[in-house]
Amino acid sequence: MAGLAFRIPEPEYMTEEEEFCYALADYSVPHEALAREIVFTVDRPSVRALDIGCGPGDVLLRLRNHAPNWTLFGADISARMLTIARDAAQTRLAPHHQGINWILTNGRSLGFEDGFFDVILSNSVLHHVADADQFWREIGRLAVDGCHIFVRDLRRPANEEEARRLVELHVGQESRVVQDHYLSSLKSSYTCQEVRTQLDAAGLEGLQVEALEDRYLTVSGRLRRTVTPEI
Repeated sequence: MAGLAFRIPEPEYMTEEEEFCYALADYSVPHEALAREIVFTVDRPSVRALDIGCGPGDVLLRLRNHAPNWTLFGADISARMLTIARDAAQTRLAPHHQGINWILTNGRSLGFEDGFFDVILSNSVLHHVADADQFWREIGRLAVDGCHIFVRDLRRPANEEEARRLVELHVGQESRVVQDHYLSSLKSSYTCQEVRTQLDAAGLEGLQVEALEDRYLTVSGRLRRTVTPEI
């Protein structure tokens, strides 16, 4: 039984086929739960919120339904994903809803001014990032003091057998492309301790790293800085 003591990085970019299949896959249950958790936790009528690696925009579109007055930004490295997100917004948002600001960029240098966001979220992105330390430093730069952070990602399983069991259990009904990509993502993901080390290196405090369910980790809390991050 092969162990997964070390992560096996996967590319930052999905292939066009992977993006298409991912956009069609049904993640409605975890995405809706995340959107509801964010709105319930923040409990403010108006904030600026950023989704890093928003993909086809499903979490933000669900967030818009629960938080009609929030100013929402979705950033992604893929122009194709943002096209899917814009098209989805046209059909899923009511005419009276505010639009969502879609931005083509990577997660390491987002271009906003320091302390611009009250809420920062990122879902299933960290394992794609080539430089995790820079990812966290950029979050620290963009966040106001006390910013609500919601970063959720896969958690690397202990061995190959467990990874394949999780694929069959959670995406066994999806296409072979989605299943293969999910297996690769599990192997590329971090453990809770590895993420805790990343946060400490970035000088970010106030955040908890916890195992969630059988395959996720979550980073949440209100961010405080111990040092000024060097970008």
